[in-house]
Amino acid sequence: MMPTSGPMSKLPVPEVTLREWAQCLMNPEASLVGRSRALWGLRHAGEKLAISLLGEFLRVTEPSPVADTLLQHEAAYCLGQRGDPEAVPLLITVMRDSKHHPVVRHEAAEALAALCGAPGVDMDQVQGELEKFANGKVVELAETCQVGLRRIEWLRSSHGDVPESDIGTQFFPFTIDPAPPMNQSTPTGSDGQQLHDIMMDPKQNLFTRYQALFSLRDRILRAKLQQDSDDLERSAQFLAKGLQAPGSDLLRHEVAFVLGQLALTETVPHLVECVRDSSAHAMVRHEAFEALGAVIGQSETDASNAKNPCLKLAREELQEGLKDPEPLVRESCVLALDIADYVSSSDQFQYAFVPS
Repeated sequence: MMPTSGPMSKLPVPEVTLREWAQCLMNPEASLVGRSRALWGLRHAGEKLAISLLGEFLRVTEPSPVADTLLQHEAAYCLGQRGDPEAVPLLITVMRDSKHHPVVRHEAAEALAALCGAPGVDMDQVQGELEKFANGKVVELAETCQVGLRRIEWLRSSHGDVPESDIGTQFFPFTIDPAPPMNQSTPTGSDGQQLHDIMMDPKQNLFTRYQALFSLRDRILRAKLQQDSDDLERSAQFLAKGLQAPGSDLLRHEVAFVLGQLALTETVPHLVECVRDSSAHAMVRHEAFEALGAVIGQSETDASNAKNPCLKLAREELQEGLKDPEPLVRESCVLALDIADYVSSSDQFQYAFVPS
């Protein structure tokens, strides 16, 4: 996902403005950057109309020039992060529609699972829909549904009291993870090597591998807070190796997403190796390119990183990615460079069209 997910705007957005954003989003002649910023403006607007406008965009399918895999998968993600039950029927429609790209359907399924636990969301309904595709032939969608069903099972086992990753919530308070970390008080949950081994083990169920992934992320966050550079480096390498995790493109793409959250220069060589592999799933490469953009954006604001060769390498790879034949990958590079330049620049106040 591109910009960091944040809270809804506390200020009202006029209807005319919401519709202007939607008009831009639905305009295939508008720039990709402009459409993306309009999309994220709708994501942060608190008005119910924003949900229906995002839904209208998601109803469009190829061959319409309005349809765009990257933007529509971002729109589905945004609906899942808003925590509003009104998004459920819209996302179900997208997940069911085989005319949508598998990546868009996957994101709709993940968004449905993310909404479970939010007030007013019928988990039984979502569970029933996910079960329909959990053993289907569209692997990206099937695996997402399997993880989502395990998330629902986990939510139910907590009896409505949704346990959170304290450290993850501290760093990413407005992002809903697809799986919780493992219990840190257990030997497995506190051992970086064991977490790496579980994440890399194709014999483990995918939800458990996801839990190991997010446990490694949280371990890195704790090392940051404690200024433990040795553990941070070691855990970052454990996590980055997940880009080569066997048996699941979905897991590899989630590893890339988490590396983008963390934005560590230490992981750039692993991300570069990933994006250079043209045989890798476009979903994985797209997320890895976005992670490179996140590293650039975060690191170029720090003067101590000015001469870090990893940043030059990351930019060169993104520039090269602008020529990639796969639209999902190519467009990800466009937006990743735009957001990286925004984050590292003081010339712009905010990325998305959000009232302040």
